Amino acid sequence: MAYVKKWGEGERVGMDDVAEPRGWRIQVDPKNTGAAHLSMGTQEIPPGGRIPVHLHEVEEEILFFHEGEGEVEIDGALLEVGPGMSVFLPSGIPHGVHNSGKVPIKMLWIFSPPGYEKVFREMARRKMDHGEIEKNIDDKGNK
Repeated sequence: MAYVKKWGEGERVGMDDVAEPRGWRIQVDPKNTGAAHLSMGTQEIPPGGRIPVHLHEVEEEILFFHEGEGEVEIDGALLEVGPGMSVFLPSGIPHGVHNSGKVPIKMLWIFSPPGYEKVFREMARRKMDHGEIEKNIDDKGNK
């Protein structure tokens, strides 16, 4: 079955009551759409907000920046990103995102194979961020 989703639609997964609130919209994954080879969703990062440096042992990731400006840290190097830019992250590469702009970053993420979206669900459920959550679960959200 095919799906069409608008920005803001999809399964809402959020960490609202933590020091740096953050949330995701999971739009395509095995659970919600039956996707077998990837997962995809959207995320907003407020001005001054960040995604802490972390890595995915299994999944490759693509980030597409729709709105906003900031920096992506990739394996220790800082690169500026803005609207219309894409970032490809092979598995095993430490990376993070910081919004240094004045408006929220709106970005789309894709994982292949799917699985890391389960980590987002566990981060929200356990109120743990990147770095901490990986010590407690594997790439598939188990433990």
